[in-house]
Amino acid sequence: MNYHTRVTRLTISQPGEPIFSDQTIHIEIEDEAAGEYVKISQQSDHRDAQDQSVCITPDEWPAVFDAVESLLMTIAEWDATTKTK
Repeated sequence: MNYHTRVTRLTISQPGEPIFSDQTIHIEIEDEAAGEYVKISQQSDHRDAQDQSVCITPDEWPAVFDAVESLLMTIAEWDATTKTK
């Protein structure tokens, strides 16, 4: 039987932070039998709280990406104008 390996989860954290830190971001491929999508989540720092997540399908990604890029540019422009005062 042949097997293949597929990366389905990436973890982003600051140096020294454990993977269970509430500041660690997990990006993973999910599939609930209706097609794959990407889930972005962070663990809550409260034991009884739900993890926070956003699920994005491949079709949604271009619009989500454009919206995030637009807001990041707005932040950069705001920072540039407020730091010169």
